[in-house]
Formats: sequence, C-alpha cells, structure tokens
Amino acid sequence: MPRQIIRLARPARWALFWTLFNGIGALCGALMMWIAPSSFGMTPLLASIQQNLPLIGRFFTSFALPGVCLLVIIGVPHLVSAVLVMRHHRHAPTAVIISGVILILWILLQLLAVFGPNPTSFAWLVFGVVETALAIWWILGRRR
Repeated sequence: MPRQIIRLARPARWALFWTLFNGIGALCGALMMWIAPSSFGMTPLLASIQQNLPLIGRFFTSFALPGVCLLVIIGVPHLVSAVLVMRHHRHAPTAVIISGVILILWILLQLLAVFGPNPTSFAWLVFGVVETALAIWWILGRRR
C-alpha cells in the first residue's frame, strides 16, 4: 500500500529550507577546513582563535578540531532537525528552535570573541534568527 504524502505547512517548509541550508553549509565549511583550509582563505581564522580564546586556543593547532566542532555543533543538529521536519515529527518545531538558537550563540561567539563584526557573521546571525522565528511561527500556527 503506497504511503500517503502529507504536505508540510508553510512555516514547516521554510524551516526545512533553513535547516538544510544551515546544516549543509556547516558540512561544507567543515569539509573546507579538513581538505584545503589555506585554499579557502581560512588561515587567519586559526590565529584568531588562538589569540582571542586563549583558554581553548591551544587545542586549535590545525583545522581538524574546528571542523569537527562546526560539524557537530551546527551541522548535526540542523540536519537532524531537517529529518524531523521531513518526517512530520511532533518535536520538529522544537528541534528547529534549538538548532536556530545554537546557531545564534555560535555566531555571537564568533562576533564577540573571534572575528569581530563582519558581514558574513551578521548574515549567518540573521539566518539563525529567521530559522528560530519560523519555528515559533510554526508552533503558534499549530495551536490555532
């Protein structure tokens, strides 16, 4: 018996887009850190982490650990949230909120402690805020 396809609500579709966008973006960023960080202009990142975060900076001697952190902290939660959205799981909106808040906190750390103000970090901050707002919209729409 074929499985019936249930269409996602508008906020769920947008949440799916943003979770996939952010999750795949984190995966690509981690791969860039592992494959050829100097080719992508990331060499100053390592020095910035070591200088601005002295307590943990000594653990960042290559791009292996920052890539793992990016993938585990940003990529995995976003991709898991995307799967939950696609499966119409009842906790999907909550997972999207958690993913969005994690992204916001990650970017705030970058803005305040690592890079300082820059357009790319501000853009990702907006992506996290939009993702979180969409999940809240989705939850509020369910309650009506």
